[in-house]
Amino acid sequence: MKFPVLITGVGGFIASHLAERLLAAGWPVRGTARRPQAAGWLAAKGVEMVQADLLDPETLRRAATGCRTLVHAAAWTGGPELSDAAGWHVNVDGTAHVLAAAEAAGVERFVYISSVAVYGLNRARLIDETAPTPRVGQAYPDSKIAAEQLVRAAAVPWVIVRPASTYGPRGTAWTIGPIMQIKAGRLVLLGRDEGLVTPGYIANVVDGLSLTLTHPAALGQAFNLCDDRAVTYREFYMAYARMLGRTQLPTVPGWIAVLAGTAPARLGRRLLGRPTIGPWSLHFRRNPSQFSVAKAQRLLGYVPGVDFAEGMRRTEAWLRSAGYLS
Repeated sequence: MKFPVLITGVGGFIASHLAERLLAAGWPVRGTARRPQAAGWLAAKGVEMVQADLLDPETLRRAATGCRTLVHAAAWTGGPELSDAAGWHVNVDGTAHVLAAAEAAGVERFVYISSVAVYGLNRARLIDETAPTPRVGQAYPDSKIAAEQLVRAAAVPWVIVRPASTYGPRGTAWTIGPIMQIKAGRLVLLGRDEGLVTPGYIANVVDGLSLTLTHPAALGQAFNLCDDRAVTYREFYMAYARMLGRTQLPTVPGWIAVLAGTAPARLGRRLLGRPTIGPWSLHFRRNPSQFSVAKAQRLLGYVPGVDFAEGMRRTEAWLRSAGYLS
């Protein structure tokens, strides 16, 4: 008998692709959502949908009952839909509630989807899982760091995965977002824009996630999950520009990004009712690092089989079929 795999936030980008992969492999999947009707398309595919909220422990306890594997994917991703304080509660208190539900249900493997944001302002050329994760004073990365600490201290067997810039069909921040920004004339390159993105095509990331669900070497470990090659922000965003028939993007001097972090700029944004730009956000756009997947390759046999060119070809096909390139 196969017990259902519980995926919190199953309607999200990575979570929904993982659910589809598990269903195709014959695994029963149960998924939580605050509004299950919004993920009805997953129910139609066979996901058992359960209404649950990360800040409502009782709904999580009911959702976890009968599950032996739990993937905690639901999270605030740092957007303006929540205040920093509310986002912290979702990511940190919510993770504590999911861990408690997992322990009560006798879960045998708890996979927490974190982020490479936990590496903060690290400027190493190659960042692997031995790198420190100090807080940086910005709510999103600091909340993921705090949540990881809760996972490591938990009584349930755990795995931590740290996706990087995950893109592909149904992606938002790294797929639909850039397309919409380019169409609106809001995506601007910063000088040569040679900061590095380590992209993760969604199929590659789900390959790695699937390994962490069953591989004995995964327990008690953290893994970066992304592709094995970094690209520059210019290369990444120009791939989307070309999908829209554009050969260039608006460009401003790179030093303008530095000004965004100054006290006058922060004050100006507050007066305009816009969120201030934190140190991690500034660092990430000028990031000099590639995130290493060598550990996942060595311990799990992870192979990111779809390269950047092919990933963008598949992404373009989906964007075109979904009407985003018209």
